[in-house]
Amino acid sequence: MSRETVTPAFGRRRRLSNVVAAATVIVGLLVAAAPVSATMLVGGNGHYHDDYAFLDCGGQVLVEGSVDGVSHLRVGKGSRDSAFFLHDNYALRETWVNLKTDDFVVVTANGLFQETKAVPLGGTIFTFTSVNSGQPFTVRDSDGNVLVRDRGSIRETIVFDTTGDDVPGGIFIESIDFQVNGPHPGLDFDLCGYLT
Repeated sequence: MSRETVTPAFGRRRRLSNVVAAATVIVGLLVAAAPVSATMLVGGNGHYHDDYAFLDCGGQVLVEGSVDGVSHLRVGKGSRDSAFFLHDNYALRETWVNLKTDDFVVVTANGLFQETKAVPLGGTIFTFTSVNSGQPFTVRDSDGNVLVRDRGSIRETIVFDTTGDDVPGGIFIESIDFQVNGPHPGLDFDLCGYLT
């Protein structure tokens, strides 16, 4: 489950795909399809909504947005009992406005983030594999023209320390594999550079 703190905007799930992180856009709860030996955690109906606003690009750009989704958290069993998995079906919309010129872009995302596998490496350290699929990053200009649209999937494997407790979270150690399937021009798109 999300090992790092989730931010209001596209969040940085456990290290949520660099697509999102690079674009500073996807909200995120780490998600994952539970392995065969996992238990669904009870609590809420899994639906979430958040409205947010923050300054970016050195304070020159105001970002206002909202995110909605449905997420399910599972915890592993046996040797994986400190491993949490999240399955997150998310959608978000942000408006990025240059405060000096009033130029703006609209960023949207609609995808499914799943942590699909946790392999114990010893102690409380695991490799986690996640898949982020859908359209996790689309940017339109003020006239509605599509500037960038990512689609397909990103599969990432990371090394993560769960710290061995019964609470989601822990310490990101390193990314060991990052596979992009389908067009993802958003990985190289600089929102701040475009707007400022």
